[in-house]
Amino acid sequence: MYIPILIDAAPLLFAGLLMTLKLLLCASLISFSVGILLGTASCTQLTQWYSAAFIGSYVFIMRGVPLYVQLLITYFVLPDILHINIPAFCAAILALGLCSSGYVTEIIRSGINNIPLGQWEAAFTLGYTTYQTLIFIILPQVLRNVLPTLANELESLLKSTAILSTIGLMELTKVGSTIVARFMIPVSTYLLIACIYLLMSVMLKGLVHIVEQRLFCAHTRT
Repeated sequence: MYIPILIDAAPLLFAGLLMTLKLLLCASLISFSVGILLGTASCTQLTQWYSAAFIGSYVFIMRGVPLYVQLLITYFVLPDILHINIPAFCAAILALGLCSSGYVTEIIRSGINNIPLGQWEAAFTLGYTTYQTLIFIILPQVLRNVLPTLANELESLLKSTAILSTIGLMELTKVGSTIVARFMIPVSTYLLIACIYLLMSVMLKGLVHIVEQRLFCAHTRT
């Protein structure tokens, strides 16, 4: 008897799924862009004392303050301080992306530091600049080595989107709560929501596996 209700609610579920995917995409772009930039800048070969202090403080704050608290600060505190209106969607991707970027920064930094120093020295001997060494020699190896860890962080981002319902965003979990409140079928609805999240995780793992295989093939050809 619950199946017809869930079928009727399918457009609402699909809208929630699209919102979740949009949140994931935008937050991951912020997370990976900021994380790769700061992780590169804080590696042993490139860091300066002032940049190390700034990046270290940033990472400590982003990793030390819970995502839920960061979300509340971004949505309620910042608009009050800056006297501006921050839409819920923008506040959500900003809080989620910046919180995750603290972890990505550490992943990239440790990945670069694990590359033998001799590779930097060999590149400089061959006439490569620091920028060329980083882009063409170091980062391709780092991204291949840390891809599984980055994939785990991406999966964590996906699960963290459920918290964003607390500021009214109609993502997948919030849609599920709305359906439960309207039709009073919690078991079927939440099991369906869980299955959708599992399906998205499987798809992410498949995508990462494809990228990993292509990186491996490109590496073996070189």
